[in-house]
Amino acid sequence: MNKTSVFLAIALGIALVSACFSCASIQRDIAYEAIPGEDAADLNRIELDLVRLRAIPDLKSLAAVRAALREISKAPNTDPLFQARISALDADASLLADSRSEALKKLAESKTHYQGDEIALLVESRLQQNPEKRLALLEAAIAKADVSDRLKAEKASLLLEGGAYREALALFDASLPRLPAEYSLLYSPERDKAYALRDMDGKLKDSSAAYLNANPLSLLGMVIITQQETPLLDWFTGGTSWAPGVLFERLKGAGWFSDQGAKPDSTGRRKDAALFIWQLLARGKSAMLGKYSTRYASSAVSPVPDAAYGLPWFDGALGLVEEGIMNLPDGKNFKPEEEITGLDFFSALDGAMKFR
Repeated sequence: MNKTSVFLAIALGIALVSACFSCASIQRDIAYEAIPGEDAADLNRIELDLVRLRAIPDLKSLAAVRAALREISKAPNTDPLFQARISALDADASLLADSRSEALKKLAESKTHYQGDEIALLVESRLQQNPEKRLALLEAAIAKADVSDRLKAEKASLLLEGGAYREALALFDASLPRLPAEYSLLYSPERDKAYALRDMDGKLKDSSAAYLNANPLSLLGMVIITQQETPLLDWFTGGTSWAPGVLFERLKGAGWFSDQGAKPDSTGRRKDAALFIWQLLARGKSAMLGKYSTRYASSAVSPVPDAAYGLPWFDGALGLVEEGIMNLPDGKNFKPEEEITGLDFFSALDGAMKFR
């Protein structure tokens, strides 16, 4: 099989996923440096295939990419940069295939050809399991590499994991516009999280941090995040810290959850978040709690098709949408049964803080 056929097979085997970089205002100023030479396009395609596969795993497609790498490596080429890149890509593919020993072998091969290949340095960082050592390795690699935008995006990911949200956001926004769109596919969910938590550097309590990463978030998680990370419950608790289980039961008894039989570990959905946050904003004032029920009482018809008039969370859904705190995901429906993540809930709380 010639190289053209190999890459045609890869193109058929790997579904292209369009990446939408969340911060649309950032201009894409591509300064992406590739290995020179007539075979550069082959290696570039394989690199981007591997990035997509890291974002969306597919073992069959990964096998096709590894086969393509074997084909390319058979062709004579004495360029040390080219040889270093082939071995580095092979190491990354081996790591994706969960073959750590093979990845280490291919990484060593890459370094024998050339010490400064960015992908090799990236793979070396991924092989390091200690977060502090990995960060130190990335920082040293950024200083050593010929180009370093890939390394900076990986460092941003590690900083996010360590709670340095603002620094992570800055690195994501410095590196991603200079890389192909596939890198945004891989890193943009983390970039979104860094943006949402940018003002929380070092402030998240351990218990609430665990719930922020939850997908989906539980009803108890909604209570814990709100009490530990915002003052929005102070009017209800008198500004004191309540045991989460006690607070959950008190809020349930006060009608903050539409299901009166809800358990602390019940999955939180968009309708639950709407009712809960609307209760936070209303601060017990009945006029605000029933604002939209009053507004639409004459027709008893909701302007949002899947948020029916009279449901316990009806006022919350319409109120939060009107205030821009939550949205209509498809521009028409509220999607009340959709599970909510910790990050989505925290983002809505952030909007509620601004409303207050």
